[in-house]
Amino acid sequence: MKQASIVVVLVLSLSKPAFCFDLRLRADPIDPCLDQAPTLDGPTSDKSAGIGVEFEATQVTLKTECSAEDTNAAKGKQIDDRGGDNWQLTADTTLDSPGLLTAEYILNGKLIKIGDGAASAAAAAVAEDIIAWDPNQAMPNNEWDIEDNKCNPWAVDTPAKAGGAGNLNWAVQVTAPLPFEAINDLFIAALAPVPVSPLLPSGRRAKKNVVSVTQDFFQSSPNGIAADSVKADALGFLSLVVSYAKAGTQTASKDYTSLSPKFTLSIMPRTDFVTLYAQVKSSLPGTGTLYDLIKVLACYENIEEDVE
Repeated sequence: MKQASIVVVLVLSLSKPAFCFDLRLRADPIDPCLDQAPTLDGPTSDKSAGIGVEFEATQVTLKTECSAEDTNAAKGKQIDDRGGDNWQLTADTTLDSPGLLTAEYILNGKLIKIGDGAASAAAAAVAEDIIAWDPNQAMPNNEWDIEDNKCNPWAVDTPAKAGGAGNLNWAVQVTAPLPFEAINDLFIAALAPVPVSPLLPSGRRAKKNVVSVTQDFFQSSPNGIAADSVKADALGFLSLVVSYAKAGTQTASKDYTSLSPKFTLSIMPRTDFVTLYAQVKSSLPGTGTLYDLIKVLACYENIEEDVE
């Protein structure tokens, strides 16, 4: 059983039946890579399947005089006392500008377990909080301390007027462990004529830069691997690698949204590729290297339901 910690960048709702499987046996408790992201969407303490959510509100900005170093130190830190059971309002550095932060609500994936209902309760509390806070430049007592920050206090700079909290645009990303077989299913679903999955964004975004590696990519038996011997777990891993390898040549722009991996593809691994490969290597017997294999697979592309 193999799994990857995956970020899915979209707006979605999840029901308990969608995650009825137990993933605890897939996590190696001594694997240091499981603890490589010590944030609120990192692994749970017992390595059981958790789910973390980030609601980024780039329209809500906070401003003060601050160095780049101290601004960056605010990332992920709680804003004032705005927090509750399994959630926090935190600062983010998306705009990459000294003295300027954006607001981000985080549902604590280190505590919330898939299927326990805690994510729904925390999300409801977040909705209530943003309406009650109603951040705006003209609000009274517009001074907000960020945890352990040297530049306190910060002031809300946008929105300019009150009453706009209910109309904010949110960029949402969800982090959860998925079996490679499920990742493979997502890549297949993304290229459907009309992608339909609660785990995929709507419209063209679902297909952006997606390469769904199928057994047809192995028609030349690269590395001596027969097409019918490649299973769904290996196809899920290879779809990730080939998609990012091919998309990586298209992101030479210095624009932030082009350089960030989560804007390259709507499915982003939070586990490093070396660890991912170690989990599927035994499913890819052959005589060559992974690099040799990817060079061949990258020559193919999905054309509707065919491969060329």
